[in-house]
Amino acid sequence: MILQLIKEEDIAEVLEIYAPYVQNTAITFEYEVPSLESFAERVHHYTEQYPWIVAKDHGKIVGYAYASLYRSREAYQWCCELSVYLRPEVQGKDLGRTLYSALMDLLTLQGYYMVYGVITLPNEASLALHNQLGFSMDGIQENCGFKLGSWHHTATMSKPLRDFDPPLSEPKSIHELSSDVIDAILSKGPLHL
Repeated sequence: MILQLIKEEDIAEVLEIYAPYVQNTAITFEYEVPSLESFAERVHHYTEQYPWIVAKDHGKIVGYAYASLYRSREAYQWCCELSVYLRPEVQGKDLGRTLYSALMDLLTLQGYYMVYGVITLPNEASLALHNQLGFSMDGIQENCGFKLGSWHHTATMSKPLRDFDPPLSEPKSIHELSSDVIDAILSKGPLHL
């Protein structure tokens, strides 16, 4: 199993992983599976700044995690939101933690200070993942999304990545990190499922 930054040829397979979450769950509040073109635009937009990491097992993508904009006002620029999606056969095998850990290492090097997870409830597996990684519960937004015939609550959890000294600069783009540094982070430790 290897971790790597998403490539153009990975986008269709990543959408294949995402689609059942849209169609069958309230984990994402998106109603319709995006077209490949629309999803590719989304990936291109976010990866101008943020890392998207895919996990490949014998060449097949089995999960992915990414960071995205948390809020659009300038003072929020040192924060981002994290997401992770896995194929059913690898859920519960620590891949989510591996992906999130690598993602947070990259974001720390980019200069981010705070990361957030927004979790549709109930979702004990996601709450457990965030708790294991040191996230704290910030609050629950009740009945904030309607999907699949029901109202859903979300929990917001957060984790600081560094001490809160005044930032010396804006966060770097993922493209400003050297490929050697990125490769070192993505190849940490054994990855066996």
